[in-house]
Amino acid sequence: MAHQPYEHVASTHRNEVLHAWLAAAGMAARQLAVVTAAGALVGLLVGGVGGRLAMMLLATLNPVSHGRLSDDGFIMGQLTFAGTVELMLTGVLLGIAGAGFYVALRGLMIGPRWFQVLSISVGPAVVVGAMLVHTEGIDFVLLQPAWLAIALFVAIPGLYAALLTVLAERWLAPGSRPLAANWIVVVVLLLLWVPLAPLLGVLALGWLLVHLVSQSPQASAAMRHPATAWTARAALAAIFALGFADLVRDTQALV
Repeated sequence: MAHQPYEHVASTHRNEVLHAWLAAAGMAARQLAVVTAAGALVGLLVGGVGGRLAMMLLATLNPVSHGRLSDDGFIMGQLTFAGTVELMLTGVLLGIAGAGFYVALRGLMIGPRWFQVLSISVGPAVVVGAMLVHTEGIDFVLLQPAWLAIALFVAIPGLYAALLTVLAERWLAPGSRPLAANWIVVVVLLLLWVPLAPLLGVLALGWLLVHLVSQSPQASAAMRHPATAWTARAALAAIFALGFADLVRDTQALV
Protein backbone atom coordinates (compact mmCIF):
# COMPACT_ATOMS: atom_id res chain seq x y z
CA MET A 1 0.00 0.00 0.00
CA ALA A 2 2.88 2.35 0.70
CA HIS A 3 3.93 2.15 -2.91
CA GLN A 4 0.51 3.14 -4.32
CA PRO A 5 1.02 6.92 -4.15
CA TYR A 6 4.32 6.63 -6.05
CA GLU A 7 2.81 4.28 -8.61
CA HIS A 8 -0.13 6.63 -9.03
CA VAL A 9 2.18 9.62 -9.62
CA ALA A 10 4.30 7.62 -12.10
CA SER A 11 1.19 6.48 -13.97
CA THR A 12 -0.12 10.04 -14.11
CA HIS A 13 3.21 11.29 -15.43
CA ARG A 14 3.27 8.60 -18.14
CA ASN A 15 -0.26 9.54 -19.17
CA GLU A 16 0.67 13.20 -19.34
CA VAL A 17 3.74 12.43 -21.47
CA LEU A 18 1.66 10.21 -23.77
CA HIS A 19 -1.03 12.85 -24.16
CA ALA A 20 1.60 15.48 -24.91
CA TRP A 21 3.16 13.26 -27.58
CA LEU A 22 -0.22 12.48 -29.12
CA ALA A 23 -1.11 16.18 -29.17
CA ALA A 24 2.22 17.08 -30.80
CA ALA A 25 1.86 14.27 -33.35
CA GLY A 26 -1.70 15.33 -34.10
CA MET A 27 -0.67 18.92 -34.71
CA ALA A 28 2.25 17.80 -36.90
CA ALA A 29 -0.14 15.63 -38.93
CA ARG A 30 -2.57 18.55 -39.33
CA GLN A 31 0.22 20.88 -40.44
CA LEU A 32 1.53 18.33 -42.93
CA ALA A 33 -1.99 17.79 -44.29
CA VAL A 34 -2.47 21.54 -44.75
CA VAL A 35 0.84 22.00 -46.55
CA THR A 36 0.15 18.86 -48.60
CA ALA A 37 -3.12 20.38 -49.82
CA ALA A 38 -1.33 23.61 -50.71
CA GLY A 39 1.51 21.76 -52.43
CA ALA A 40 -0.83 19.56 -54.47
CA LEU A 41 -2.91 22.54 -55.59
CA VAL A 42 0.08 24.71 -56.51
CA GLY A 43 1.82 21.73 -58.14
CA LEU A 44 -1.25 21.11 -60.28
CA LEU A 45 -1.53 24.74 -61.37
CA VAL A 46 2.14 25.67 -61.76
CA GLY A 47 3.75 22.35 -62.59
CA GLY A 48 0.84 20.80 -64.47
CA VAL A 49 -0.98 23.66 -66.18
CA GLY A 50 2.07 25.94 -66.26
CA GLY A 51 4.28 23.15 -67.56
CA ARG A 52 1.79 22.33 -70.30
CA LEU A 53 1.57 25.99 -71.35
CA ALA A 54 5.37 26.25 -71.41
CA MET A 55 5.60 23.15 -73.60
CA MET A 56 2.91 24.47 -75.95
CA LEU A 57 4.71 27.80 -76.31
CA LEU A 58 8.02 26.14 -77.11
CA ALA A 59 6.35 23.71 -79.53
CA THR A 60 4.65 26.62 -81.31
CA LEU A 61 7.98 28.38 -81.72
CA ASN A 62 9.62 25.17 -82.96
CA PRO A 63 7.33 23.47 -85.53
CA VAL A 64 10.26 21.38 -86.74
CA SER A 65 10.23 19.58 -83.39
CA HIS A 66 6.67 18.28 -83.76
CA GLY A 67 6.47 14.52 -83.42
CA ARG A 68 9.83 14.23 -81.68
CA LEU A 69 9.99 12.44 -78.33
CA SER A 70 11.12 14.74 -75.54
CA ASP A 71 13.63 13.68 -72.90
CA ASP A 72 10.72 13.20 -70.48
CA GLY A 73 8.80 10.90 -72.82
CA PHE A 74 6.27 13.43 -74.17
CA ILE A 75 5.65 13.83 -77.90
CA MET A 76 6.41 17.42 -78.86
CA GLY A 77 3.65 19.37 -80.58
CA GLN A 78 0.90 16.91 -79.65
CA LEU A 79 -1.76 17.91 -77.13
CA THR A 80 -3.37 14.66 -76.01
CA PHE A 81 -5.73 13.98 -73.13
CA ALA A 82 -3.59 11.13 -71.78
CA GLY A 83 -0.42 13.21 -71.96
CA THR A 84 -2.11 16.16 -70.25
CA VAL A 85 -3.47 13.98 -67.44
CA GLU A 86 -0.04 12.42 -66.94
CA LEU A 87 1.55 15.85 -66.74
CA MET A 88 -1.09 17.07 -64.26
CA LEU A 89 -0.57 14.04 -62.02
CA THR A 90 3.18 14.53 -62.20
CA GLY A 91 2.72 18.15 -61.17
CA VAL A 92 0.57 17.10 -58.20
CA LEU A 93 3.07 14.48 -57.03
CA LEU A 94 5.99 16.86 -57.36
CA GLY A 95 3.93 19.49 -55.54
CA ILE A 96 3.32 17.07 -52.66
CA ALA A 97 7.02 16.19 -52.51
CA GLY A 98 7.85 19.90 -52.43
CA ALA A 99 5.38 20.31 -49.56
CA GLY A 100 7.36 17.74 -47.58
CA PHE A 101 10.58 19.66 -48.06
CA TYR A 102 8.78 22.85 -47.12
CA VAL A 103 7.51 21.36 -43.85
CA ALA A 104 11.02 20.18 -42.99
CA LEU A 105 12.72 23.49 -43.81
CA ARG A 106 10.16 26.21 -43.00
CA GLY A 107 11.64 26.72 -39.54
CA LEU A 108 14.83 28.05 -41.17
CA MET A 109 13.10 31.01 -42.82
CA ILE A 110 14.14 34.41 -41.49
CA GLY A 111 13.31 38.04 -42.07
CA PRO A 112 10.10 39.74 -43.19
CA ARG A 113 7.55 37.87 -45.26
CA TRP A 114 8.71 39.32 -48.59
CA PHE A 115 12.27 38.14 -47.91
CA GLN A 116 11.07 34.69 -46.87
CA VAL A 117 9.08 34.31 -50.09
CA LEU A 118 11.98 35.60 -52.20
CA SER A 119 14.65 33.45 -50.57
CA ILE A 120 12.61 30.27 -50.53
CA SER A 121 11.67 30.68 -54.20
CA VAL A 122 15.13 31.53 -55.55
CA GLY A 123 16.66 28.41 -54.01
CA PRO A 124 14.33 25.86 -55.67
CA ALA A 125 14.37 27.84 -58.90
CA VAL A 126 18.15 27.47 -59.08
CA VAL A 127 18.47 23.90 -57.76
CA VAL A 128 15.50 22.37 -59.60
CA GLY A 129 16.31 24.47 -62.65
CA ALA A 130 19.84 23.05 -62.66
CA MET A 131 18.35 19.53 -62.51
CA LEU A 132 15.97 20.21 -65.40
CA VAL A 133 18.33 22.11 -67.69
CA HIS A 134 20.90 19.84 -69.33
CA THR A 135 23.09 19.74 -72.39
CA GLU A 136 22.35 16.09 -73.19
CA GLY A 137 19.24 14.97 -75.05
CA ILE A 138 17.20 17.20 -77.35
CA ASP A 139 14.97 19.34 -75.12
CA PHE A 140 17.26 22.32 -74.66
CA VAL A 141 19.25 21.70 -77.84
CA LEU A 142 16.37 21.40 -80.30
CA LEU A 143 13.99 23.91 -78.73
CA GLN A 144 14.88 27.49 -79.57
CA PRO A 145 15.45 30.08 -78.34
CA ALA A 146 17.36 28.17 -75.69
CA TRP A 147 17.28 31.09 -73.27
CA LEU A 148 13.48 31.04 -73.27
CA ALA A 149 13.33 27.29 -72.59
CA ILE A 150 15.81 27.69 -69.75
CA ALA A 151 13.96 30.69 -68.30
CA LEU A 152 10.62 28.87 -68.35
CA PHE A 153 11.88 25.76 -66.59
CA VAL A 154 13.72 27.81 -63.99
CA ALA A 155 10.69 30.03 -63.40
CA ILE A 156 8.28 27.13 -62.84
CA PRO A 157 9.90 25.76 -59.62
CA GLY A 158 10.55 29.30 -58.41
CA LEU A 159 6.91 30.30 -58.89
CA TYR A 160 5.78 27.05 -57.27
CA ALA A 161 7.87 27.70 -54.15
CA ALA A 162 6.72 31.31 -53.87
CA LEU A 163 3.01 30.46 -54.17
CA LEU A 164 3.38 27.47 -51.84
CA THR A 165 4.93 29.70 -49.17
CA VAL A 166 2.18 32.30 -49.38
CA LEU A 167 -0.67 29.78 -49.43
CA ALA A 168 0.76 27.38 -46.85
CA GLU A 169 1.51 30.11 -44.31
CA ARG A 170 -1.98 31.56 -44.77
CA TRP A 171 -3.54 28.14 -44.14
CA LEU A 172 -1.19 27.39 -41.22
CA ALA A 173 -2.12 30.58 -39.38
CA PRO A 174 -3.63 29.93 -35.92
CA GLY A 175 -7.40 29.72 -36.14
CA SER A 176 -7.48 29.16 -39.89
CA ARG A 177 -10.22 26.87 -41.21
CA PRO A 178 -7.84 24.50 -43.04
CA LEU A 179 -5.82 23.90 -39.87
CA ALA A 180 -9.04 23.15 -37.96
CA ALA A 181 -10.38 20.68 -40.55
CA ASN A 182 -11.87 17.47 -39.20
CA TRP A 183 -9.77 14.33 -39.03
CA ILE A 184 -11.45 12.74 -42.03
CA VAL A 185 -10.12 15.54 -44.23
CA VAL A 186 -6.68 15.26 -42.60
CA VAL A 187 -6.51 11.51 -43.25
CA VAL A 188 -7.67 11.92 -46.86
CA LEU A 189 -4.98 14.53 -47.49
CA LEU A 190 -2.30 12.37 -45.90
CA LEU A 191 -3.36 9.47 -48.14
CA LEU A 192 -2.08 11.56 -51.05
CA TRP A 193 1.38 10.56 -49.79
CA VAL A 194 0.84 6.88 -50.64
CA PRO A 195 2.82 7.11 -53.93
CA LEU A 196 5.56 8.93 -51.99
CA ALA A 197 5.51 6.70 -48.92
CA PRO A 198 9.34 6.50 -48.55
CA LEU A 199 9.60 10.29 -48.36
CA LEU A 200 6.74 10.41 -45.86
CA GLY A 201 8.57 7.80 -43.80
CA VAL A 202 11.70 9.95 -43.76
CA LEU A 203 9.66 12.97 -42.62
CA ALA A 204 7.97 10.97 -39.87
CA LEU A 205 11.29 9.52 -38.72
CA GLY A 206 12.87 12.98 -38.68
CA TRP A 207 10.00 14.36 -36.60
CA LEU A 208 10.25 11.45 -34.19
CA LEU A 209 14.01 11.83 -33.76
CA VAL A 210 13.70 15.57 -33.13
CA HIS A 211 11.10 14.98 -30.41
CA LEU A 212 13.12 12.19 -28.83
CA VAL A 213 16.23 14.35 -28.74
CA SER A 214 14.26 17.29 -27.36
CA GLN A 215 13.53 15.24 -24.22
CA SER A 216 17.13 15.84 -23.16
CA PRO A 217 17.63 19.38 -21.79
CA GLN A 218 21.18 19.57 -23.14
CA ALA A 219 20.22 18.32 -26.60
CA SER A 220 17.15 20.55 -26.68
CA ALA A 221 19.28 23.59 -25.81
CA ALA A 222 21.75 22.68 -28.58
CA MET A 223 18.94 22.35 -31.12
CA ARG A 224 17.54 25.76 -30.14
CA HIS A 225 20.96 27.44 -30.27
CA PRO A 226 21.15 29.99 -33.12
CA ALA A 227 24.35 28.37 -34.43
CA THR A 228 22.44 25.17 -35.24
CA ALA A 229 19.95 26.96 -37.48
CA TRP A 230 22.65 29.06 -39.13
CA THR A 231 24.69 25.93 -39.87
CA ALA A 232 21.68 24.43 -41.62
CA ARG A 233 21.12 27.67 -43.55
CA ALA A 234 24.79 27.68 -44.59
CA ALA A 235 24.45 24.10 -45.87
CA LEU A 236 21.39 25.10 -47.92
CA ALA A 237 23.23 28.13 -49.26
CA ALA A 238 26.09 25.85 -50.38
CA ILE A 239 23.61 23.60 -52.20
CA PHE A 240 22.07 26.64 -53.89
CA ALA A 241 25.52 27.90 -54.91
CA LEU A 242 26.44 24.54 -56.45
CA GLY A 243 23.13 24.45 -58.31
CA PHE A 244 23.63 28.00 -59.56
CA ALA A 245 27.13 27.17 -60.83
CA ASP A 246 25.81 24.10 -62.64
CA LEU A 247 22.96 26.10 -64.16
CA VAL A 248 25.33 28.81 -65.37
CA ARG A 249 27.62 26.24 -67.02
CA ASP A 250 24.76 24.56 -68.86
CA THR A 251 23.28 27.90 -69.88
CA GLN A 252 26.60 29.08 -71.32
CA ALA A 253 26.88 25.84 -73.29
CA LEU A 254 23.35 26.08 -74.68
CA VAL A 255 22.87 29.78 -75.42
